[in-house]
Amino acid sequence: MLIYSLVGITFIIWTGIYFLYFRQQVIAWLSNRLGKDRPVPVEDNASEDQLPFSYTPPPKDDQS
Repeated sequence: MLIYSLVGITFIIWTGIYFLYFRQQVIAWLSNRLGKDRPVPVEDNASEDQLPFSYTPPPKDDQS
């Protein structure tokens, strides 16, 4: 049981040292990874060519 306690304490100490040394990089990564994204601005004058896809219905056949 002593070995598991020492391994746990060592893991906590190394994690703390790593976090203190790389604090700014870790915080920037976490805010980029878990932060809320800004919505993409929508242009009012978007033409038909800029849309990612367009739907044209199939022609109606009145031959029945």
